[in-house]
Amino acid sequence: MILSSHEIERWAKQQGGSYRTAWRWFKVGILPVSSKQLSNGTIVVLDTPATPSGVAIYARVSSADQRKDL
Repeated sequence: MILSSHEIERWAKQQGGSYRTAWRWFKVGILPVSSKQLSNGTIVVLDTPATPSGVAIYARVSSADQRKDL
């Protein structure tokens, strides 16, 4: 997927961050996805990591007689 520089903000929000953080990460070379800047200044994000889509639940009881309460 290719995102233009105005869409890097959307990518950052998907990751729980801000546009400014993503832009700074790009400038120092630590943006965690493949990216490059075109000659016109557009920052292109080439790969977007998969977002987790599941939920994990952990449950326990204090004693065996509470097992039915789960």
